[in-house]
Amino acid sequence: MTMPQNLLASTLIGGVYLLLLFLLCFCAVIGWKLLRRRLAARKKPAPPPQEKPAEEKKDPPAPQKVYYLVEKKRTSKKEQYEKPKEIRFR
Repeated sequence: MTMPQNLLASTLIGGVYLLLLFLLCFCAVIGWKLLRRRLAARKKPAPPPQEKPAEEKKDPPAPQKVYYLVEKKRTSKKEQYEKPKEIRFR
């Protein structure tokens, strides 16, 4: 093989290696996420059995209204203000 063909072959091999490495990592991440979902689904407790409908369930009492008292913040006005500070930039 001549020199240009060697360079092309090594570039192609590097590209194939990079593509295979990307696919391997991609599949590993997807597999890990699917595995975690399955394990989380197994850990969930079984839903409680449904109760038989009782005869005429009583309506729950209507929620009572709640009122909040909000006081306005009071501030006292000053009759005299201090002299403003001077800021000098050097």
